[in-house]
Parts: sequence; C-alpha cells; structure tokens
Amino acid sequence: MTSEGTTPTVATPAAMTASTTTATATTASVAVKLPDFWKTDPAMWFAQAEAQFVLAGVTRDETRFYHIIAKVDQTVLCHISDLVANPPQANKYDAIKERLLRRFEMSPQAKMEKLLNSCDLGDMKPTHLLAKMQDLAAGLRVDDNLMKMLFIQRLPPNVRSVLAIHDGTLSKLAEMADKMLDSTFSHVAAATVPAPPTAAAVPGQEELNEQIAYLTAEIRKLKSTRRGRSRSSSRARRSTDQTETCWYHRKYGNRARQCRSPCGFQRFSKN
Repeated sequence: MTSEGTTPTVATPAAMTASTTTATATTASVAVKLPDFWKTDPAMWFAQAEAQFVLAGVTRDETRFYHIIAKVDQTVLCHISDLVANPPQANKYDAIKERLLRRFEMSPQAKMEKLLNSCDLGDMKPTHLLAKMQDLAAGLRVDDNLMKMLFIQRLPPNVRSVLAIHDGTLSKLAEMADKMLDSTFSHVAAATVPAPPTAAAVPGQEELNEQIAYLTAEIRKLKSTRRGRSRSSSRARRSTDQTETCWYHRKYGNRARQCRSPCGFQRFSKN
C-alpha cells in the first residue's frame, strides 16, 4: 500500500536483465574450480578449463581471461606479463591461451625424441604406458607397427616374448600385459618365504643368503648329533666285526682263494 502522492518504483526489463546477468556471472565464477596450470601438458589443461567454462555457463571473454591468470604461478606469469598489464581490447582469452601454448607445449621434435628414448615402464601399468606413448604420438603420424614395436620393447622380457607373437590391437596387447604382470607379482608374493622374526627382513639375495646360512647350521647340528650316537654303537660292533667270516671262508674254509673284509677267518687261521 502506497501513500498519496507517492509513485511506486517499478523495475524496468533492462534493469531486471542486467541484475539477472550479474547474478548468473557471479554464480558461474564460483562454480569454476580450475587446477593450477600444467606446464607439462598445457593443451589438456586448457581443454579441461574450457569444459568447466561450458558446464558453468561462462561465456564472457574477460571472465575466462581472468580465470586463467588466477591459476598461473610466478614462473608462468612472467611469460604473459605484458598481457596481464595491458590486456587486449578483444579476444583476451585467445591471446593468453595462444601465448601459453606456444611457450610450454612440447614441440613435435621433442615429442618424438621422448617417445623413442624416454618412455619407460617404471612402476606404471602397461595400459598407462601405452596411453602416455599415444599422447606423445598424437599428430606425429607414427606408424602402428612402429608404435607396437616401441611399446613391446618397454616391457619385461617374459611379457615381451609372449606379446611379440600376437596380432591383436595395441589396446588388447596392453590389457594382456597388465594381466601377465599382475599374475607374475601375485605368484612372487605367494612364493616369498618370510625371514625369521628376530632378523631384519631384507629382500633379494641377502635374505636368501640368510636362509641358506640358517639351514646349513641346522644340518651341521644334526650331523654332530649323529656322530655322537654312532661312536657308542660302533664300539659295540667292533667285537662282532672281528669274529665275522666272509662268504668265501664260510663256504670253502681253508680252500677259499678270495676273502672280503671284514673277515676273521684269516686272523684265526694265522694264530
């Protein structure tokens, strides 16, 4: 209800549109959560940034431009300092994107060199190694046979010998290599003999040497015990051994032309 002589304030469509646009832009800027700039892979970083811009509805060139600036550190900022200090009147985002890609994206020559010489399996799974190699080979027109050869060369010898005779796709070969390595690791883990509780667990040859030394000591103990027992029993057998007669003397007596020890016949006959 309004008092007399007072004209009610009515928002114009233009003012409502401006207010709605401002609110939408604020919400969109909050929804965008970019990671810090990836100097090792700027192209994929921009691809992720643009995906977030689409999802959040960020379309203004200036907003996108300042989102990028907010996610670069000092080592990167020096490469775009002129754009930050004096932004272009138009196409701000395209200008900063082009500059960062030109400064940090790996050249085709560097990609090829890394693909040929620096891609190792390490602690990665074969499928992860293949993905890394395919990312490096993108745009280089690497032949499938060459890629297969390079990939197989990076695998352990036991896996390499099996995959070399298969004609499946690279993806299938990588999945097969994953299963082979998983199976190998599980068998090794099951066959590992734990070290004695009082000894430090040292993997590899040192642990094997300790186990061998332990078993050797046990065998020596058993041998010494057996020697002690055999000495007493051997004394009891000596008297009977002296009176034993070999088969030849038992059968032929004095006519025996051969004799096998132990035999007491000759000793008694000489007396």
